[in-house]
Amino acid sequence: MKGPDRSAVGRLVATWWLPAAIACLVGTLYVCYSVAQWRALVAPSWDLGIFTEAVQAYSRFEAPIAPIKGPGYNLLGDHFHPILALLGPIFRFFPSALTLLVVQDVLIAASVLPIARLAQSLLGRGGALLVGLAYGLGWGLQGAVGAQFHEVCVAVPLLAFGGVAFVERRWGVCMAWLAPLVLVKEDLGLTVFVAGLALAWRRRGEGRPGILASIAYALFGIIAFVLTIKVLLPAMNPAGTWAYSLDGAATGAGTPTGGTTAAREIPSLWGILTTPSVKLVSLLVLAAGAGFVGAASPWFALLVPTLAWRFAGSVETYYVWDSWHYNAVLVPIAACSLLDVVDRWVSPEGVGRTLDLPARSTRARSASQRLGEASGDESTACGGSDGLGGTASRTRCGVDVADAVGIQGDCAGAQTLVAAGLGRDGTVASPGIAWRCAAWAVACVPALSLALTASSLPLWHLPDLTEDPRMAAALGALDAVPEGVSVETDTTLLARLVPGREVYWVGTTGKMDTPPEYVVIDARSYAWGDQQVDAESWAAAAHPGHTYETVYAKQGFRVARRTS
Repeated sequence: MKGPDRSAVGRLVATWWLPAAIACLVGTLYVCYSVAQWRALVAPSWDLGIFTEAVQAYSRFEAPIAPIKGPGYNLLGDHFHPILALLGPIFRFFPSALTLLVVQDVLIAASVLPIARLAQSLLGRGGALLVGLAYGLGWGLQGAVGAQFHEVCVAVPLLAFGGVAFVERRWGVCMAWLAPLVLVKEDLGLTVFVAGLALAWRRRGEGRPGILASIAYALFGIIAFVLTIKVLLPAMNPAGTWAYSLDGAATGAGTPTGGTTAAREIPSLWGILTTPSVKLVSLLVLAAGAGFVGAASPWFALLVPTLAWRFAGSVETYYVWDSWHYNAVLVPIAACSLLDVVDRWVSPEGVGRTLDLPARSTRARSASQRLGEASGDESTACGGSDGLGGTASRTRCGVDVADAVGIQGDCAGAQTLVAAGLGRDGTVASPGIAWRCAAWAVACVPALSLALTASSLPLWHLPDLTEDPRMAAALGALDAVPEGVSVETDTTLLARLVPGREVYWVGTTGKMDTPPEYVVIDARSYAWGDQQVDAESWAAAAHPGHTYETVYAKQGFRVARRTS
């Protein structure tokens, strides 16, 4: 039996070991941060508990009912993210909210692989380190990790792999990676729509079939968006609406505050971009993530849908750059936009792409013919062959001269091509060292931006995340609530209570005929503000006609059981 091709395995290892190492480093840092958050009893919002309920339901092959949002609330009526069903089997084996945090960290780390690999092919290993780390530790991804689990983490690797495929002109692969975005969140259908337009623009020199295929892909994205917000979300939302529309139709059903969430006049375009001023800072940091020059790439347009709904919205956290998860989908788009421009600066093949030259094989034959005219026999380049008109021998770089397209390295054949005024694909070569210096300069911008803003980002505060001294008391409160019961609680232990229980958030149970069996309160939770609360008295006041008795009280944690 024929064994594996050692040279092929060697090339594979050489290509991927550094991107994999960078991804592992990024993933390790994020997992450490998530675990530290978990041990410190940090709960930025109720979202982790909500998603834990949904994934728990998927693990049981049930609809994603999230009682935290309200009794019987189908989470697919809040945001459309059926792709989270894929996490059900993982949760079944590891039933904990911490599982979702680790999954998010792994997905973000995985997105580093294609971006670092592409940076390596364009700028060498130094470029892989520079771009890979600046991207992987970027502000938007750190914010997502700090905000704990959200569905958009699934979109991050899809956008990274899809964006790299776009730069490399692998159109079908690009479409395949981006298509699942319509199952991640409803607004990402618009991102797919813009991606289709970017593909059509980039393929305009390939003839009508390529353009039409790209336009059809764009139509798929917009149809998915309209179908989701007009049919699917209203059908599953308790109020029969899209809960986050900007036209005043949103109801906010199931939210802690109730009432409308978006009933307001949409400001002018100038107001959308400049008010409040933090929006300008967010745009500046985003542009820096693309090295500023990334704005010249058609891929950069994929930022527009996300920025549009965020900046036109009325929620202040939509505008910020240094926290929350809303920037996560923007970071891989910005990074790929930067690399798209760098590709055209440093890669002869990239120059050929700009000129919309024929297919690879045709360009390679042209290169061979023109090289023959410039330098004679190919043997002067790489040490012997059957001639440019026949089958080329293997060079010391491990590639055929006639198929040297896109291969990085110091092969003498590639050097001869450049010396002859040709790119490795038969096109005119890029100007050389000046363009490479420019590429390195812009590649440094995201890293410089990260260095300047690092102290404002979550990882900077990792050393401060120590185990909460009340952890033993918190675990005792959890043990006081049996599995299989219904429980109402605030944010601190919300996600931890979910596995095996029916969990409600305090404030969303008012319309229940029979209130939850248990109430768990952390008197120090930010959910209560400056109020002094006690589980027994609060539960009795919140649920008139019912009585509760305290069964656990330690270090601010109170557990009360319903007695009538």
